[in-house]
Amino acid sequence: MKLIYINLINYFISIACFLSIYLCHKILISGDDHTLIIAAFGASAVLTFSNDTIKHSFIKICSSSIIAAIIGVFWNQIDIALIFKITITISSCILIMNLLNISYPPAGAIAVIPLISNAQIQDLGYLYVVYPTMTGLLIIYSFSIIKEKFKKKLLWQVKKQLKS
Repeated sequence: MKLIYINLINYFISIACFLSIYLCHKILISGDDHTLIIAAFGASAVLTFSNDTIKHSFIKICSSSIIAAIIGVFWNQIDIALIFKITITISSCILIMNLLNISYPPAGAIAVIPLISNAQIQDLGYLYVVYPTMTGLLIIYSFSIIKEKFKKKLLWQVKKQLKS
């Protein structure tokens, strides 16, 4: 029964999280197509709101995502075919993250967004590192704290009921 409540909490908090990401970036970035931004954070949210099967420190998440965003923006500015940009971007992310021992798989999607997104995202240049990358990660982190508080409260109530 406890697991059902935790899963429902994760479900509703993740919905609120993605609505917040969407609204935040709708305000910060002009244009209508924000689906790529939300998709890029999907993998991060799955890791964040899953049943604690994988734990990543916020510092590693931010570091790898910032590095990935910088790499994506850098290679987007190089005038070569898109397939080569994507290949070199992902490979560069893998190399840098392995060297720094901060591998975080969702950062690969964050790196590719500047390459395949609309003009509004591409025109951001290195501001892409600040928003949507950092703003999205901070929103997910904020909602993960809310999730943990709900989870602790629920576990406390379950323990209290068991003692009764």
